Amino acid sequence: MNDKLEKTLKELLPYIIVTGIIFLLLPLFMGKTASAATYIIQLGIFPLTALGCGVFYKLKMKKNSVYPALIAPIFYALAALLYGMWRASWYTVLIYTVAYFLCGYLGQLLADVLPFNKKDGSPRRRSLRPRRVNVEEKEAPAEDFQAEDPTEDVQLDASTTEDDIETILNNIHNRK
Repeated sequence: MNDKLEKTLKELLPYIIVTGIIFLLLPLFMGKTASAATYIIQLGIFPLTALGCGVFYKLKMKKNSVYPALIAPIFYALAALLYGMWRASWYTVLIYTVAYFLCGYLGQLLADVLPFNKKDGSPRRRSLRPRRVNVEEKEAPAEDFQAEDPTEDVQLDASTTEDDIETILNNIHNRK
């Protein structure tokens, strides 16, 4: 098997398992008719599962990917085949499939704005007010220091040799 595909499948395995369990077992509790449980599952639990898997994938992997967003529609289509949800209408199933894909991808985008999603793990500061700094925390201002011009006493002319220049540079270096 391709190493990249194998790595991707290992990354996605927890999300595949969670989404598969929810999308394949919850339709058992849905009635054949349009009941309250059916609406709660299709309009509440399924989208939250897709959204949650997208958020957790992005928080853990620190990258966007289409694969976690595709997991929910694939399992929804599989559940529709297994439990006969295709009877409603093909465009209804298509609308739900697209909606669950968008929920999965929006979950990844939502993870970008969460206050604790930062590369180093520290919480982000989300305040419009400037941060207060104690006076003790501020560093004392540096003393006024004016460096003396090291070239003041250097006299170069045509008779200056390389040894003279090296001596001048050593003297300048030693002053520091």
